[in-house]
Amino acid sequence: MGSIADEVFDASKQAKAPAKFLCRAPLDRPAVCIGFVSPAVGYGLFAARDIAKDEFIFHEAPLMTARFNEVFAADKTLMQGQVSAYRSALTTHHTVTTLAFPALAAQFGIPPAPYDQVAPVFSSPAEMGQNLVPGQGQFVGCSVTREQYNAYTAPLKPAPIPPAEPAARAACLEFFKHYAFQVQPNLGVPASSSSSSSSCAPAASTTTAATTATTTATREACVYLLASLINHCCTPAPPLPFLFTLPTGLTPTTSSSSNSTTTASTTSPSSSSTATATAATAATGTGTATEAAPKTADPKTADPKTAATAPATDGPNCTWRIGPSGLAHFVRPRHICVQARRAIRAGEQLTWDYGKRDKGFACECAVCRDRLLGGLGSVCAVL
Repeated sequence: MGSIADEVFDASKQAKAPAKFLCRAPLDRPAVCIGFVSPAVGYGLFAARDIAKDEFIFHEAPLMTARFNEVFAADKTLMQGQVSAYRSALTTHHTVTTLAFPALAAQFGIPPAPYDQVAPVFSSPAEMGQNLVPGQGQFVGCSVTREQYNAYTAPLKPAPIPPAEPAARAACLEFFKHYAFQVQPNLGVPASSSSSSSSCAPAASTTTAATTATTTATREACVYLLASLINHCCTPAPPLPFLFTLPTGLTPTTSSSSNSTTTASTTSPSSSSTATATAATAATGTGTATEAAPKTADPKTADPKTAATAPATDGPNCTWRIGPSGLAHFVRPRHICVQARRAIRAGEQLTWDYGKRDKGFACECAVCRDRLLGGLGSVCAVL
């Protein structure tokens, strides 16, 4: 007699998947908080509790949307649309837009607000979590201190008011390059996976062939209030083969700095820190599991001067889906849903691969910083 575990959904024979095969939406539980990464990088998004592998973490609507084309990025019409989208966000969500992205705000002549005005908004689920789909992941607060906020925003000098149109277009173009996610035209394929994705397993990174092939098209691109704060981390390249035989008892080692990673604190030097975690088993997209009192991080009581560390696992710990995809039918059009690629520990920074290695961006992620190949340089620099 077969069990549910033995059953297989064949999309070629069934037009609609049975309900038991559909992915489960994010749980109505604490999901993420905002933390400080470094003065150069600014903010990052951190796990508010232990998160199980393959679990969907939160589901969020876009803050702004405009058309974008990676090949013809400097097209004047497209750039004007991006400026209009940003100005619209300033009109409807001025406080959170300027707070989450202060560098762009400064280029539009908007100086960073004093910390005393910022702190209550940054810690408010009603403000920073306003675009989350109700009941599908919770924003729980912020651990950024006054000193950290000032270190990040002090160098941001506001531009003349109002900025000249060419300067405004250039600023928004760079902003969309770094923070926006392109939407597939049919809204039925995850933006970060190949079209063959049909399960709740984490989608592949943006460097897949299917995604690369679509970057020449002009598509909608969305910026998200929380998801766009998740920093980049490169997917490690396969190790190079050794050209000689190591003496017995010796094993290859990596840079000592890759042996630990840092949670939200004043000492984290990277835009993308990751760590391994042993999370309590939680409900994932493919069925029901037991929940064994997962650890929850409290951004209000956490000591920002204490850096919790754990053995490093190179590479990003999250992926994303935009619109309904595979068996994750609950994802709404243009909404983004963040999914764990592996177990994530409470307090660990969320990261994913934006494909910077292929797009020519300078990368300071943990993989590129720590993985030195025989003195030749970082992974991204070599490959």
